[in-house]
Amino acid sequence: SDNQHHDWLSNLTEDVLFTILLYVGPKDVDENVKFVNRILHQSTSHSLQLWREFCILTGKCLAKKYASTEETKKEYDAFRPMALSAEVKKNAVEPAKENRFRSYYHRNPCVPIDFEAIKSALAHCPRTPVKVLEDESELDFSATGTVCLMPGVYKERIVIQGEVWGVGSTGNKVVSIRACFPDKGATIMHYTDSQDAKNQPCVSISTRDAEDANLGAQKGISVNLSYLALVHSTSGSDLWGGNAALVVDGARAQVDMNSCVVQSHSGRGIVVTNQAELKISASSVTNCAATGFYLGDWGSRAHVSRCNFIRNGYGTRESLSSDEGRQELESVLAEWARLRANAGVTDAAERIEQFNVVPPGHSGIYIEGAMCWIEDSLIASNCFTGTTVVRNGFLSLSGCDIPQNTGNGRVGHPISIEDDYDVLNNRLQGARIRGGVVEGPRPNDYSNTKYEEKLRKTPFMTDEKLHSILDAPV
Repeated sequence: SDNQHHDWLSNLTEDVLFTILLYVGPKDVDENVKFVNRILHQSTSHSLQLWREFCILTGKCLAKKYASTEETKKEYDAFRPMALSAEVKKNAVEPAKENRFRSYYHRNPCVPIDFEAIKSALAHCPRTPVKVLEDESELDFSATGTVCLMPGVYKERIVIQGEVWGVGSTGNKVVSIRACFPDKGATIMHYTDSQDAKNQPCVSISTRDAEDANLGAQKGISVNLSYLALVHSTSGSDLWGGNAALVVDGARAQVDMNSCVVQSHSGRGIVVTNQAELKISASSVTNCAATGFYLGDWGSRAHVSRCNFIRNGYGTRESLSSDEGRQELESVLAEWARLRANAGVTDAAERIEQFNVVPPGHSGIYIEGAMCWIEDSLIASNCFTGTTVVRNGFLSLSGCDIPQNTGNGRVGHPISIEDDYDVLNNRLQGARIRGGVVEGPRPNDYSNTKYEEKLRKTPFMTDEKLHSILDAPV
């Protein structure tokens, strides 16, 4: 009887109805059309063309090499919701073959269209890759479950834990987070002075869990991040306790970043520890209060390609923005110098945390006992050195520009190697020097040639833009 009340739908042309359904959106098409017309709902559920278009409009499939997403000339299964012939009515209640585009749409949630929060979308998103959806066009359909973010600022803290990695596992479970549209991007922001969020990272990816460790369970997770900006600032100054924009921690924790911008105004930019792995390309780590990228612990490794690490290590940003803050920072520096002289660096670092301020004097990249390969990257205008390698760390550096790192107000060394200064004492004590820096095969440039031009092209969030976001309602 419902169908009789909506016979006017039969008078609409296919193109007009298609446009109306696109305007209504996938959620209403799935949940509410069935209350209007059962046959129409059955047809829309099976329409490849409709659900393929929904995937395009929500950015769940991307144009290969940023090609146009306009409809191709290929003919898909007919979208004929109003062909209410006797044969169609007879077969409407029978299950049809799976709509591959509809399944793909629901597998890859979009925020805020499908879910209001990234956390909820991640809980829904599957971690097991599937066979790539076949589509003879210039569109790319990912085999990995992906959370797609519409352009905007998402004020959330993201926590991704490892999945159980059992005997016979051939690889990690995988999940992706990316902006729906690469040319517009999306921002994930964890920016608060609440004591409840003290030293919390913006994005945490870890396979280390106390309960599972006690049970002997092993975990692994691979996470892809692309076309995102991570903006972070929390209370506290514990650089070893999570005060960073991105923390990757634990064996079999793997992160692949592409075309991202990372900023932490209260701590480090990226931290990779405890045998975790990072691959980062075409990204920028800028304006971090402490080290831009910290890579620590034997077994951790990173591969950096075509990235920028600039203006890092000058201390807590909020302290630099007022006379009162700068005075507080000066007192912290004086106390830091006193504690180092009397208690040693480790004890001083622990006691300085009471000030909730990160003092200046950090490198762009700090490698401690880990292995890192960097190529085609810019490492410049950092407070201390461009790169510091300590405690048997290893760095391969090729085709990089490393100019204008200040060295605490002086012209700093582009690279600092702790073993250079301790080699005599270590050898006298019988220690083996395994770490160091290998340059090449392409030469590195330590001059200021072309630096200013590259600096101007490096994307980062200005203070004016940041405050406009912070003042906006959640």
